[in-house]
Amino acid sequence: MREPLQQPFSNPFGRTDRLSRHKAVTGLKARVRWWQRIFSLLCLLIVVAIVGTLLAFSVGLLVLIARLLLDVIVG
Repeated sequence: MREPLQQPFSNPFGRTDRLSRHKAVTGLKARVRWWQRIFSLLCLLIVVAIVGTLLAFSVGLLVLIARLLLDVIVG
């Protein structure tokens, strides 16, 4: 009897993986499609914009809270 970790994983829906017979191309023959590069660039720009907006919002909120606390302490 095989150990559980050595048995192949079976798909619960009974379908085989579409890429199971596909051999990955590596090295100098590997190519990235142009639309994948554009999609990756757009996703990167969206993530950078969201992270930048959240960072600016948190710094602004920190400054606002610090100013309010300073007014309470001094006033």
